[in-house]
Amino acid sequence: MSIDTMTWDNLSEYAGRHVIVFGTDQNGTALVEFARAKHPSVAIDFLLDFSCPREHLGLPVLTLEQARERNLLEGATIIIAHANPMGALNQLLDDAPAEIRLASRQLHAIFHAGSVPSPLHAEKEVIPFYLERGTPSIPALVGNAYQVGGPGGENIFELADFDRQEYVTWRLPAPPCPLSLKEFSTAVRQDTLPMRMSHLSYLLWKRGVHVAQLSPSRRWLVGVRYNYFFLDILNTETGEMIRWHDLPPEEGLWDYVATGDFDGDKDEFLFVRWPLRDAIQGMRDGTNRVHCQVGRLNLDTLKAEILHEFDFQDRIHQCTISGDGRYMVFAPMRVLRPGGDPRKIKQEDIMRNLQQTVVLDSMATLDLKTGKVWLTKIPFPIPAHFELDPFDPHVFYVSTHSLMPHAEGVLCFQPGTLHKMRILDGETVMEGTYTHPGFVRTTQHCVFAWEGVPYIAATNQNKLEIIDARSMTLWHCHTIADDPFYDTANFNDPEFLKKPFNLPPQPAWCDSVSASGDGKTLVLHLTDRFCLFDMASKKVIGNVKYRGVSRSSHGRYWMQNASEQAIRKAYFAAKN
Repeated sequence: MSIDTMTWDNLSEYAGRHVIVFGTDQNGTALVEFARAKHPSVAIDFLLDFSCPREHLGLPVLTLEQARERNLLEGATIIIAHANPMGALNQLLDDAPAEIRLASRQLHAIFHAGSVPSPLHAEKEVIPFYLERGTPSIPALVGNAYQVGGPGGENIFELADFDRQEYVTWRLPAPPCPLSLKEFSTAVRQDTLPMRMSHLSYLLWKRGVHVAQLSPSRRWLVGVRYNYFFLDILNTETGEMIRWHDLPPEEGLWDYVATGDFDGDKDEFLFVRWPLRDAIQGMRDGTNRVHCQVGRLNLDTLKAEILHEFDFQDRIHQCTISGDGRYMVFAPMRVLRPGGDPRKIKQEDIMRNLQQTVVLDSMATLDLKTGKVWLTKIPFPIPAHFELDPFDPHVFYVSTHSLMPHAEGVLCFQPGTLHKMRILDGETVMEGTYTHPGFVRTTQHCVFAWEGVPYIAATNQNKLEIIDARSMTLWHCHTIADDPFYDTANFNDPEFLKKPFNLPPQPAWCDSVSASGDGKTLVLHLTDRFCLFDMASKKVIGNVKYRGVSRSSHGRYWMQNASEQAIRKAYFAAKN
């Protein structure tokens, strides 16, 4: 099976084929009428839709279930012309048509774009905060990145400056995809992709903006995507935008880590990358192994130095350098999926399948001085995010969560966890764990210092849980809003886990959390506002409302993962 995009100009290519159109709404109707008027040699056998009448435009209309029962889909060319093309495509993932084509100019432009001008320039906009009465200014600078306008829309890099009380945003066009959707879908089986994705949704996911990180000098803003093929580098003084990669075309495409790191107080960005051909081969043979290059990119010269190379797992989600510059730690994000045809598996059987077949992931630690690499197995799956201790350069805190998107909702088969890890010479060990039956730990946590003590602020849906990092015990739980489901959730209860649940956007749920430069205030990133939480009083001290689009993303604050001393020095030196 191959999947690709098309426009109506391509219809003549399907003359003489077994053609089925998915869609009876305005999109499908217009395509059929255009085909009859301009390309009468293209014979459409029948129409498909989610639920539908028996006939439309003189053609029979079937549901997918009816077409499957009659074995009418195998070997066909299915043209999706529907207001919800992604939903239609997802319904066809377990069928075996010869070709699926999405008739969408917006999607087609992503995979069949012409040359892109270089250099690019981002459009800058400064917008004052919309503050609730009494909201104070605080020394916090948080970077966010998000996309507006659907898969073909603009990318936004934003800095929320809580001291100056303003947003600084840069708008830039979303990039085309240099990887052929048709070739990728032909080379990689759909059932080897994570999270039951289609080939299209997988590539759009890779292309989506993950985080934007401000350099120590504040001159550069580096945006990274979900293992995409370059780094976005924005000069905050000129607005010039560079989509950076330094490998010649004959090397092919390479994937880049979804979250990199800055080297101390230097404008040098640490990254890890691996050949796309390795990633594709790893999907095909089930090993998911890739050969990685660890690099340091000087943002002023745009020259990279390759520090070390080693073999590790595909889809590395984060790489971070230790506070003393000696070690780098790498975490993958291998997202789970149950085996078999989900249409034929009961919900409780899917849960049992996941619990029995889950494969534990390992983190990698690289000694940058000697080049030695060692792996540390984490006793829970998906160790995607980790942050450094503000005082001890060899301690970090890794979060693990057990969520898997599914057609009927989200599966969670055990509580989330936070582990305290220590890097030793040739070994990385676990020193403590924080978890409880209602801990989902979906998106992000931050580690910060307040009054000489390290704390971890972790998002947990409608709650913010603040953990004393010394003992890995709860220091305070701040309930943002009551939620009957999450307030009584027990992810250790087999009966509770039999049902999927959804994670729709709610104003009360916290997407990510950041800390102010002095550690006194936490910035909660909600779907409709930033909420400021005061550590001393354990109360909310103000809100910053968004203007326009909701800003949902992984927030990264300025000099995140730097030492407590370095953060304080940098914040207040810049302020004065």
